[in-house]
Amino acid sequence: MTRGWWLFPMLCLTGWLQAAEPVVAYRSVTLPESPRRVVSLDDLSTELLVSLAIEPVGVGNLEGYRRWVGLGREHLTRSQSLGSAQQPNLERLVALKPDLIVGVSSLHAPLFERLDAIAPTLLYRVSLAPSTQDAVSAGERMLTHLAGLTGRQRQAGRVLAALRHALADARAVAEQQGIAREPLAVLYPLVHQGLFIVSNEQTLVVSLANRLAGRNPWPLTEAHALHRRIELRDLARKPDLNLLFIGGFDQAPFFDSPLWRALPVARRHRYGFLTSPYWSYGGPWSATVIVRQMADALRAMGPRQGG
Repeated sequence: MTRGWWLFPMLCLTGWLQAAEPVVAYRSVTLPESPRRVVSLDDLSTELLVSLAIEPVGVGNLEGYRRWVGLGREHLTRSQSLGSAQQPNLERLVALKPDLIVGVSSLHAPLFERLDAIAPTLLYRVSLAPSTQDAVSAGERMLTHLAGLTGRQRQAGRVLAALRHALADARAVAEQQGIAREPLAVLYPLVHQGLFIVSNEQTLVVSLANRLAGRNPWPLTEAHALHRRIELRDLARKPDLNLLFIGGFDQAPFFDSPLWRALPVARRHRYGFLTSPYWSYGGPWSATVIVRQMADALRAMGPRQGG
């Protein structure tokens, strides 16, 4: 992940402001009070905007967002594509004459100088570095900040209330299922290889799972590692394991194979599936969708054994 410390001398020379708010990584010295032509450069920024019923005039990774995330797509019918989230098309961006550009530090910190020259720019802090706040809290703070900037506090309140309700419901289900203090992991299965992907503690899906009071048996905390792989034997070593599989693999033949059925977690039927095709990053709306899927999957698990 690119860091911005080396930009500090240029920031001073050009009048940029590296934000004092922990939720913001970089921002222009002056931001508009009521921006009308807002551009989002990535999926997280797009989700934050549509959560507030804001129609961005330009969107990075527009087709990818429509296909894989889809939340609030009705607010994107007139949005212009800006190319990829990693390398937005700056010529198209200039032509849109935005009042505000919204992005994230993990992707757009190296572009800040050029973005700031086009329009007032706001980059939210997104990092895998260990932190006192998880991805759920970070998303709540981003949405609250953006709502204050755009005058959409009422819309933000509804989104945040839905998330609080969904989290409370999922925690209650986890308690009923005896998940508290037991190993609970969310994995992406590589079904053709018999391997499983563990995600970083600062990803949205792991942050949500950690809110359910289980113990992550494979915590990944390195700031530069989004994923790592584990093997079947790692699962076999955890007799009290509870698993949630991300990515909609409930019909995969692997989970009907003798190899899988021999594992303790399979024999106890202490596993479930999440249909969401996205999970690493997201705002409160994404968090609500995913944690509701977690609650449904936990309800469908077999009864806890052993008192």
